[in-house]
Amino acid sequence: MMKKKRHQAILQLVEQHEVVQVSELAQWLEVSLETIRRDLSDMQDQGLILRRHGRARCLIQQPATGWMNSLQRAPQL
Repeated sequence: MMKKKRHQAILQLVEQHEVVQVSELAQWLEVSLETIRRDLSDMQDQGLILRRHGRARCLIQQPATGWMNSLQRAPQL
């Protein structure tokens, strides 16, 4: 499996399960633990996932709180 497709598969699995073990990813994608660890490091550097103690975790999406969003919530005059 090519690196780009593997990263997409990892993202999909992490989004589905929220937290995934490195060993599970290696089994599911049929690659070595080292390959998954390298992929997760790259993906964390890109801000795509969080990596903690042998696990990958999806990033929590923060709600938009910009000025445009606050205008949408303002009462109509």
